[in-house]
Amino acid sequence: MATPLMRSAGLDGCRAGWVCVGWDGRKWVATVLSSLAQSLAYVASGARVCIDMPVGLSETGLRACDQEARRLLGPRRSSVFAAPPSFAMQEMSYAELNHESKRRYGRGISKQAFYLLPKIRETARHLYDHRDRCQDWREVHPELCFAALQGGVPLSENKKTQAGYRQRMAILRARLGARAVTRLIDKLDAHPLRAGVARDDILDAMVCGYVARLDSKQLRALPEGGVEQNERGDAMQIWFPSA
Repeated sequence: MATPLMRSAGLDGCRAGWVCVGWDGRKWVATVLSSLAQSLAYVASGARVCIDMPVGLSETGLRACDQEARRLLGPRRSSVFAAPPSFAMQEMSYAELNHESKRRYGRGISKQAFYLLPKIRETARHLYDHRDRCQDWREVHPELCFAALQGGVPLSENKKTQAGYRQRMAILRARLGARAVTRLIDKLDAHPLRAGVARDDILDAMVCGYVARLDSKQLRALPEGGVEQNERGDAMQIWFPSA
């Protein structure tokens, strides 16, 4: 009997590739993908997928959705990194990209953004190559999602700390169910690629998966008041639950 495909899913990048947590119509399921191309074998065509990765870059690197997300997150604002400008999609060294960004726009590119560029490029290629299947892939930010699920209040503890881990686990258990959360973690802990998955990657993928399963009426997007588009016409939005 074939394994049911996920009807909705959350994706979070990790050293091993991508942590994928989704709903197959009966239960929560999880796996680790070495590439987004592998998602074709796990996620149904047309499924809503919430991915923790910038989708659509602006020419200058400034995006209204990022600025509004920082404002809403307050003490957790540093978790929203500045997305790189669109020319950074070209294969260049950090020194070259940083120098060119400073020359064009008067500011450099963070190392964090540079290290995420392979994942950003992979996401852009996947959405382009499989646009018929990926019509409802949405960019999300886990910290914004956790804050919304806590009544709009940003979490007080960093996700890398034990206290931060407990905070996020409590929210996930309340939403997905304690047994489901335990089963998902056990499943991922037994995965052959587990060594390349950080503990917080799992929590981020789970909250992305939860948000992906919500009804559209339960979601909102930044920037508020309209869709921001880049020069190619790509939407630049960050989705999260209505508080």
